[in-house]
Amino acid sequence: MIFLFVSIWSWNSYAQLTTNDSLNLWKNIDGFRVGGGYYNHLELEASVLISSYPEQEQGFGGMGMLIEYVGAGLEYLLIDDKHVFGAKLSYENSLMFFSGQLATDFLFTDQSKQIRIMPKIGLSLFGRATLYYGWNIQLLKESDLQTQNHVVSFQMNILD
Repeated sequence: MIFLFVSIWSWNSYAQLTTNDSLNLWKNIDGFRVGGGYYNHLELEASVLISSYPEQEQGFGGMGMLIEYVGAGLEYLLIDDKHVFGAKLSYENSLMFFSGQLATDFLFTDQSKQIRIMPKIGLSLFGRATLYYGWNIQLLKESDLQTQNHVVSFQMNILD
């Protein structure tokens, strides 16, 4: 546990670079998110972080700072032997050991489609690794494709 904390601390503690566009608060951060979850069905996710605030790492002193990420990516679900694919757009907000995420997904198979909204809350290691518990809100009630109502997932934000 101590090794994990020291590794994350040293990873977060490199010096901040100065740039000419330092007034631009939202900027591409060159990172991606991977995640997986399971409650009754398998869910896998891969997303590109398309912007973040703050735009640069704040170092060890800024680890208590509020960090926000916007991500866009793909999802794969295995629901009752059906292979389901999807597109995802998400917003994540993290403060030290707590994190929240709001995502919307467009899921489809060759026979059906579904749109869902997923709010999640979780425990986080400075926004890098997060264990989430989330709820699925199905928007197409008449669809044959119904996902589970709850999900437990683990996500990693890998930044450049």
